[in-house]
Amino acid sequence: MKIKKSFLVTLATAALLAACGSNEGNTEAANGEASAVVNYVAPTEIATMDSVLVTDMNSANYIGHVQEGLYWENDVNEIQPALAESLPEVSEDGLTYTIKMREDATWSNGDQITAHDFVYAIQRLANPDTAAPYSYLLAGFENAEGVLSGEQAIEDLGVEALDDYTIEIRLETPIPYIENLLAFTPLYPQNQAFVEEVGDAYGTDSDNLVFSGPFTMTEWDGTGLTWSLVKNDDYYNADDIAIDEVDVQVIKEVSTNVNLFEAGDVDNSLLTGELAKQYLNHEDAVQQAKARNYWVAFNYNNEVFQNKNLREAIDYAINNEELATNVIGDGSNPVSTFVPENFIFNPETEEDFVSEVAIEDKYDPEEAGRLWALAQDELGVETLTLNLLGDDDEKSKTTAEYIQGQIANNLPGVTLTLQNVPKKNRLSQEDARDYDLVITGWAADFADGINFFELFETDGPYNRGDYSNEDYDAEIIAAKGENANDPVARWENFVAAQEVLTEDSAWIPLYQEVETQLRNPNLEGITFRSVGNEFDLRTATLDNAE
Repeated sequence: MKIKKSFLVTLATAALLAACGSNEGNTEAANGEASAVVNYVAPTEIATMDSVLVTDMNSANYIGHVQEGLYWENDVNEIQPALAESLPEVSEDGLTYTIKMREDATWSNGDQITAHDFVYAIQRLANPDTAAPYSYLLAGFENAEGVLSGEQAIEDLGVEALDDYTIEIRLETPIPYIENLLAFTPLYPQNQAFVEEVGDAYGTDSDNLVFSGPFTMTEWDGTGLTWSLVKNDDYYNADDIAIDEVDVQVIKEVSTNVNLFEAGDVDNSLLTGELAKQYLNHEDAVQQAKARNYWVAFNYNNEVFQNKNLREAIDYAINNEELATNVIGDGSNPVSTFVPENFIFNPETEEDFVSEVAIEDKYDPEEAGRLWALAQDELGVETLTLNLLGDDDEKSKTTAEYIQGQIANNLPGVTLTLQNVPKKNRLSQEDARDYDLVITGWAADFADGINFFELFETDGPYNRGDYSNEDYDAEIIAAKGENANDPVARWENFVAAQEVLTEDSAWIPLYQEVETQLRNPNLEGITFRSVGNEFDLRTATLDNAE
């Protein structure tokens, strides 16, 4: 038994805390040895711990700590074997992948992790009854179209356990990024017996989970603001895990977070707005660039958004440069493209996509007013009241308030009412199309342009605003089909798709995120990624010197 000196605080009691430490994370075990306990702050709640159903990055980050995939990505997204012994053996036609799994990995309940666990998870992902948002990623698998539509049995999908530790994947069309997919959270193996035993409760709290990764999870009730990660002594690579425990709390008020960091009670603090500017040159400040863009999305089920002049007027009314630089102020950058900078590159010239398409920001208050006047005539209205949905963290609230002010100043007669809710609720409302406008975004799951562009494909699972454009769809279908093995042609598809979105004012680009944090300098070696799960403490160390 170890005696912890960690601090799980609520916002209501945070101001009462005394300065009890110096960010050194020291605890003492019963045998007198130091134990490394990290006090980590998360920006929002966990929505689910079911790897098949996960949709948001924060949940995926923590699933990645307690579950293991066939492969793992380092800080530059190079593929490393995890539950797999080595990279896949690929057939000459690029359509069959054979993967040998390690035989010394177990679940936290003692069960062996086998090829059958992977097959079960993929079949569950593909099963229409599961309604998994990421099921579309299996589209290139053999018989995927019939299986995903429910017209064929899930057993017909092109994935099979040849024996307990050998997996075969059969494709109908090449998937250039399949190794990255196999490292992606929704394709992690799952323990069939356990999942079926707990049923719908699986992944809804820490008691209804079984673990395969470097940590286990405790003290998460499914909705709360605190949880803990505890080193998994049964993990096959446990000897290389230096962190014994991670006590996590959600803190949405940045000033509260900073005060706790300064007092030595937490090991990190997110920074935005004025505090980001104030602490930008602090010795403990660090920045992490992300392949994550934010934008305002339209709900096209609201008839007013069928009017292009209205959509474009709203775009021209918002100053992305001012929002990113002066309002958010954490190093994030204004964007005009759907995909982020430093994400995909021309296969012939290696030029960044953002540089090559060179789209200028549309901000122009005078033009916004002109377009709004045209929209008023076409819609037959003098005023509009619209709902703007967003998350309830400080950064999201500040962004929403800024957009509200820009619309009020530049589009007289348009009123935005703000609705800021927990991320889990925001995602549910997006799914239900219960909004007019929403501040949303996407963090790249894998380094391929299709990961962004298919978001606006007609009837796509993440096309929550129900945007539809035949010309756009044609480019995406070609990139995933006939041009799948032609990098130059796929690049041209992406450029053309971006042109359609821009010309159509299909969305309102806002900013590409750069995250600024204060971080305990004694906490080193965290794996940070710009693509995929954002951070991983399995590689971290905590200096316990007193």
